[in-house]
Amino acid sequence: SCFTMRDEPLTLFDIMENDIPHAEFAFLSACHTAIGDEETPDEVVHLAAGLQFSGFKSVVGTLWVVDDDVAKHIVEAFYENM
Repeated sequence: SCFTMRDEPLTLFDIMENDIPHAEFAFLSACHTAIGDEETPDEVVHLAAGLQFSGFKSVVGTLWVVDDDVAKHIVEAFYENM
């Protein structure tokens, strides 16, 4: 699993390799950020878990496909009610 970045992918290994002691919160609104990849769908370590292992205290991820417009409304509602 990885985040697709402009210059190169940010892999789960890259994330877990770093200690981020003051990381508080991450909201991953992309599809399938809280499940393993296609080859290992039941894998415990996924992008959301990787962020927690690297020091984030709270992480919100998704288990399914998320429509961009719907995700936008969910994120807005989430932050308005934090």
